Amino acid sequence: MQGLTQDGQIRQPEKHVTGTYTCEGCGEPVEESQMQIPLGPRKGEWIVAITGCKCEDRELARQALKERDKAIIRKKFKVFDQHSLMNKSLQNATFDTYQSPTRQLEEAKCDLQDYAASFTNDSSNLLIAGPYGTGKSHLAVSVTKELMQNGYRCLFLSVPKLFTKIKETYSGSSDFSENQILELIENMDLLVLDDLGTEYTNAKDGQNSWGHTKLFEVLDDRSGKPTIFTTNLNSDQLGRKLNERNLSRLMDGTKIIKMDGPDYRRKEF
Repeated sequence: MQGLTQDGQIRQPEKHVTGTYTCEGCGEPVEESQMQIPLGPRKGEWIVAITGCKCEDRELARQALKERDKAIIRKKFKVFDQHSLMNKSLQNATFDTYQSPTRQLEEAKCDLQDYAASFTNDSSNLLIAGPYGTGKSHLAVSVTKELMQNGYRCLFLSVPKLFTKIKETYSGSSDFSENQILELIENMDLLVLDDLGTEYTNAKDGQNSWGHTKLFEVLDDRSGKPTIFTTNLNSDQLGRKLNERNLSRLMDGTKIIKMDGPDYRRKEF
């Protein structure tokens, strides 16, 4: 049969090399040749064949990696949505949706954008301090969303809600154990602890309580890992509320961003 060798194997097509070069796309050596089709309806037709170029393979690999990265980011956002403890009003918060009513608050926004843009696992802690309604939580959420787009694992927790979640584990009404909650907190690339100082501590001597102990555990677990704190309290108030040991641990390696300004939630009132 034409197109087959005497032992029944498919005859190799006749081939004439017409040139070689290095592909500018993949950098691989490429051979260009003319080949004659040995079988089929196009038998005898001469075609140009290019071998050695890896551009298509690399593009497919690049697309596969891109899809993998997208899947990883989607998974991180899912974890964020499932485990973060925040008010519904903050779920759509981004830098773009924050409108700065004063120059100082605009500078605070820029500082936090810079923090997100230059973030690494060695970044400093931040304490965002200011009165109610200036957008501290809004901007803290915005940082987490920027970082998750870049593949970082983030978690946003209201401190009062976190304490409630931990207490639920004691009664068996939670899907998680206390250790699982603390382990999740410890393993985040960035943790946001929102509304620090508004939690109920019930300290009889002003210094020791269950809340103080739990907060110290969280701060200790996060030692050396970037954490953002937000608070409505000043330094003296925070010291009285948290106790001096916790405040000292919290302020270790922490930069302060002040957000003094009007309550933008009441601007239309």
